[in-house]
Amino acid sequence: MTYRAETLTAFGQRALAAVGVPSGEALTIAETMVEADSRGIHSHGLMRLPIYVRRLQRDLIRRVARIEVREGGGDAAVAVIDGHGSAGQLVATRAMALAIELAERHGIGAVLATRSNHFGIAGRYAQMAAQRHMIGLALSNTAPLMPPVGGAEKVLGNNPLAIAAPSGGPYPLLLDMAMSGAALGKILYAEAQGQPIPEGWGADRDGRPTTDPGEVARGGFILPVGGPKGFGLALMIELLTGVLAGGQFAKRIPSMYNLEQGQEISHWMLAIDAARFGDAEQFVRHAAQLAEDVKHARKADGVLELYLPGEPEFRLAAERLAHGIPLDAQVAAELDALAAELGVPLLSAE
Repeated sequence: MTYRAETLTAFGQRALAAVGVPSGEALTIAETMVEADSRGIHSHGLMRLPIYVRRLQRDLIRRVARIEVREGGGDAAVAVIDGHGSAGQLVATRAMALAIELAERHGIGAVLATRSNHFGIAGRYAQMAAQRHMIGLALSNTAPLMPPVGGAEKVLGNNPLAIAAPSGGPYPLLLDMAMSGAALGKILYAEAQGQPIPEGWGADRDGRPTTDPGEVARGGFILPVGGPKGFGLALMIELLTGVLAGGQFAKRIPSMYNLEQGQEISHWMLAIDAARFGDAEQFVRHAAQLAEDVKHARKADGVLELYLPGEPEFRLAAERLAHGIPLDAQVAAELDALAAELGVPLLSAE
């Protein structure tokens, strides 16, 4: 089944409002999930709505956000904000908005957010800066999912990194990646569809590589992208988020699916005003030339087109926003079951 983005957003907003999330905040959270689905990143789309609702119902996520600037801001180029357990989408949006404000004053703005929750796709927040003609970076830690190279114990999350910059083209340059071969949500999505996962994505409980998503989901591990390089990047992102924020980090972060404990996820947002480092128009021109260098490089045999980071997702989103966003039948059924429980209109009735 395919659905209009507006239909999916309204459904998510209604479901969140039914458990006490204010309408405007529910809209932001829902929009973030639907944006992920539109880009084909279903692991962070509406399939996450049921677990968000469960955590809200148990007060493991604040139903009404409380986000405050704890340190810095104003005359400083850095700030720390406290999310007090609010939804990650709301905390991260506020953090990047503040980073942009600081960059407008100082040329650079760095904001560390603590006591937050899962924030969805990192690219959304980096892209906020690119839309203001700035360079944006977004980092976050997560609950542990990956072992060290050669290990058989979850130590670090697949800590995402996103970098976005204006390109002079229809889309910004956007790198949005986790430090694992694949996000856990993609593996859960493959399990729901009864499909194997590619080699290198996961290992079983004994650290042996597997293509069975069930083995990963039942006590196994996702694996770092690029082996020691991906693990090393995840380690340093942990340092820049949870460790620097003085919050939970590494093995101290409980799973999102643990409905007995709250999380204290940390995010790090950076906005850079390129105009403070030289000619802003030249920066955009050179970024456009850099993009053209990639797009028009000589192709290997059989390759029809070369892509920039983020380009396939932006193209897919444009197509899906025009023609509809597909949802897996099992995900749609779970959303209908959730709607029936909450007493809101079923998605299938739209």
